[in-house]
Amino acid sequence: MRVVAIALFLFSTSFIWANILGWHKAYEAIQQSNRPIVQQGDAIGILFMPKLNISMPIYAGLQQLNKGVALDERSALPGKGNHTILAGHRDTVFRQLGDIQRGDELVIRTNDQTWTYVVQHIRIVKPDDKTVLVPKAHPTLTLITCYPFRWIGDAPNRYVVIAKQKGAG
Repeated sequence: MRVVAIALFLFSTSFIWANILGWHKAYEAIQQSNRPIVQQGDAIGILFMPKLNISMPIYAGLQQLNKGVALDERSALPGKGNHTILAGHRDTVFRQLGDIQRGDELVIRTNDQTWTYVVQHIRIVKPDDKTVLVPKAHPTLTLITCYPFRWIGDAPNRYVVIAKQKGAG
């Protein structure tokens, strides 16, 4: 029994380590620039956090969370609807999301356009809280990650950043 437990532990540790190394290489490549870069590969856009000087690729669908920031398929890209919902892991792409404050800017760039948002609210909610998914009257960007940031295992809450598009009603 111990041998099986040790084998499972080693297998899961190597899997996690391989994911971290792969993510880190992609993350370092994105950090080569001080400004948002045009998307590459199968990314549909870039999320840029000027305060933190961090750019990261956006991928379509929550099944892409292991690659970077994922566009929740229940929402739309900017310009395609009023609510853009992006999710990311707290221990990778959204590791520093807790440093974002009200009034900070968030930028989404695709090949053809750039949208700037200003953080209005930061909330901590339960994982089953569906209020973060409701349609919005004005162009809104919602970022979601697990919380607390330094929690080991499945986190009990979600950290939600809500930003309104700059210059929108």
